[in-house]
Amino acid sequence: MRISTIQAFNNGVAGIQRNYANATRTQEQISTGNRILTPADDPVASVRLLQLEQQQNVLAQYKDNLTAAGNSLSQEETTLNSVNTILQRVRELAGQAGNGAISAADRKSIAAELGQREDELLGLMNTRNARGEYLFSGFQGKSQPFVRESDGSYRYQGDEGQRKLQIASSLNLAISDNGKKIFQNITNAERVASSLTVSPAGSTLSVSNALVQDEVAFAATPAFPEAGISVVFGNPDAASYEVFAYGTATPALATGKLDSNPDQSDKLVFRGVTLQFDGVPVGGETVVVGAKSAISVAASGNPAQSLALAVTDPAATYAAFTPAGKLDFTIVAEAAPSTDFNFAAPLTLTPGFSSAATAYPLTVQSNGLSITLAAPPVTGDTFTLGRKAEEKQGILDTIANLRMALESSIDSPAGNRATRDAVAAALSNIDLGMSTVDSVRGEIGARMNIIDTTQVDNDDVTLVNKGVQANLRELDYAEALSRLSFQTIILEAAQQSYVKISSLNLFNKL
Repeated sequence: MRISTIQAFNNGVAGIQRNYANATRTQEQISTGNRILTPADDPVASVRLLQLEQQQNVLAQYKDNLTAAGNSLSQEETTLNSVNTILQRVRELAGQAGNGAISAADRKSIAAELGQREDELLGLMNTRNARGEYLFSGFQGKSQPFVRESDGSYRYQGDEGQRKLQIASSLNLAISDNGKKIFQNITNAERVASSLTVSPAGSTLSVSNALVQDEVAFAATPAFPEAGISVVFGNPDAASYEVFAYGTATPALATGKLDSNPDQSDKLVFRGVTLQFDGVPVGGETVVVGAKSAISVAASGNPAQSLALAVTDPAATYAAFTPAGKLDFTIVAEAAPSTDFNFAAPLTLTPGFSSAATAYPLTVQSNGLSITLAAPPVTGDTFTLGRKAEEKQGILDTIANLRMALESSIDSPAGNRATRDAVAAALSNIDLGMSTVDSVRGEIGARMNIIDTTQVDNDDVTLVNKGVQANLRELDYAEALSRLSFQTIILEAAQQSYVKISSLNLFNKL
């Protein structure tokens, strides 16, 4: 085969360049520590490395989310711990206020500290996080969750949302709790009301507010009657009583008897509900216990008219408004020759409303309500009454109610009984509130445990990911150094052979 001089030169140069490129590439691998310098070096491994890097970025985001979730939950737990401390102090103050030996002035001093604790608690419930968002407002992070109304009550204006962060591929963790769940949806121990509906002449019997102090017994089988109960005195003697389901006279669900000491309170406990009796019955008294209701009234079309309402028979009111909703009281003229007014059927009164202006303001009784009209009615006056069950009561409202009761307390037997009832209700509701707060703190602790275990799993997966990347990308230095040495020898041989071949010339033989 005939090889031209230029071909020999080109082949030699190409071989040197090829060997030099191989040695240079190996040297670059050694200097960077990477086996793959371009995707062409190993296309399959390059694709796998890209997938692993994407996974690593996701794991890094999960790690950041875990840190943020831990910080948020730690702040919430710290805040709730402070709330619990305040509630414990409030409970101590309530216990002190219930001491019958202290004066009304002492109770007002306790009320002053309760007011300070109330403000402190309101501040904690409106706590912000490091981003300036309210902790307990649900999704409405920019809206203050709790506000004090002009009448001293409190309103929650957040929502019931729960912010979450993704901390693993299929795990979203709640990092907040809404204030309605923690501080507002507290079971109200005073959600039943009591009323002495029949009090014969000569009777000094009085009844305390009813309290649900045993939730298990209240909801057990048999449960406390939904329509309420009637406690009737007089069988077989004036001090004895029987308990009936409201609206019935048989069978007696329970019986009891007051002791002979009129200065000592007697307690009735029936299916989780507690009542206290004071005074001396004469027989024939009836005490009704039923669901406590808040009654609202819409304005009449008659500008001169207004209604004032008071619940005198909670069970009758509950029956009239069951299910909880609205009830229309429409005032109509009675048939001639009467000039009086009455409620439209099926709600009727005997006698009806007088048409004489001098009779007003006038109070009538209907459906367990005491209704006071300010001015004579006109035909067509309609009042829409709405009932709202008071099954829940916020912690702040519980403290505010106790504070206001202590501020208005007086040194008298009736004042002492009112204070006793207010303290008993507050203690029960504070205990329920503390139980709810502790329950949420337990949930936070469980979430913190999830963060710890997820963080460990995340670190383990990250370590495995980095190991796989190292196996695919990193260089085997021993193999590379051996290869570089071999490639250097080949390059030197190519260079020397090229010099020898390029020096061959026929003119040298002449």
